[in-house]
Amino acid sequence: MKLAMLLFFATSAAEHYQRASALFDRQKFAESNAALDSALAADPDYVPALTLKGKLAMAFNRFDVARVAFERASRLAPGSAYAQFMLGFFYYVDNDFVKAIAPLERGRNLDPSDPRAALYLAMAHEGLAQPAKAISLYEQTIEIEKRRGKPSPETHTAYGRLLFTLGRYDEAATHFTRVVDLDPNSRDGHYELGRIDFERGRHADAVAHGEKALAAEGLGTTDRQIHFLLSRAYSKLGRKDQAAAHLKKFQSSPATLRR
Repeated sequence: MKLAMLLFFATSAAEHYQRASALFDRQKFAESNAALDSALAADPDYVPALTLKGKLAMAFNRFDVARVAFERASRLAPGSAYAQFMLGFFYYVDNDFVKAIAPLERGRNLDPSDPRAALYLAMAHEGLAQPAKAISLYEQTIEIEKRRGKPSPETHTAYGRLLFTLGRYDEAATHFTRVVDLDPNSRDGHYELGRIDFERGRHADAVAHGEKALAAEGLGTTDRQIHFLLSRAYSKLGRKDQAAAHLKKFQSSPATLRR
């Protein structure tokens, strides 16, 4: 009888979770959260429900809820690459780079074919001012993506930005060019190429890339950043009206803190 009851609750948790996952994919977040609560009521240790609960909480900046969910999932499933990765990803987004390292390493060791853990390890080491480790991990991430046949604009963007920060503009430009090759409408790619052009004194090219970036959609580079680039580039070209217009838009745009 006890075994039958356990099987019932496990099945119930799985069914609730499947419903929650489908609702999450359809962006019906309140309903998804309710279904997750039902899944975890049936089985508080159901790891897929815990990881989805954490993802949903992060989406709504409920980092207190997300932390509990991911830490519990990681303890319950030490052999799950996904559970370990999601805990490391959470710590990274929460800017706790030191804590992010261990679960990301565990996730990478459990599934070396998944580039996500290597990528976020690279960014965590970059956040800890360890560029040599970050560069090695970015290179490993790119190799994994090549083997999978799925090169990522996001990886090349992140790696290029580190190289730009280090003053290695030629290498950075190679990665930003790759971003635009993969996604011709990449806001990040055009903005970063514009910054490279500005540093090289190619101000007309900086304007061209900046205007393409401004016209493109994207959640990374902000309008504020692009207006600042364009105000400087137009100023260098002696086009004072355009420079002033973009400077005004830059100054009127609030600075944003992005997780």
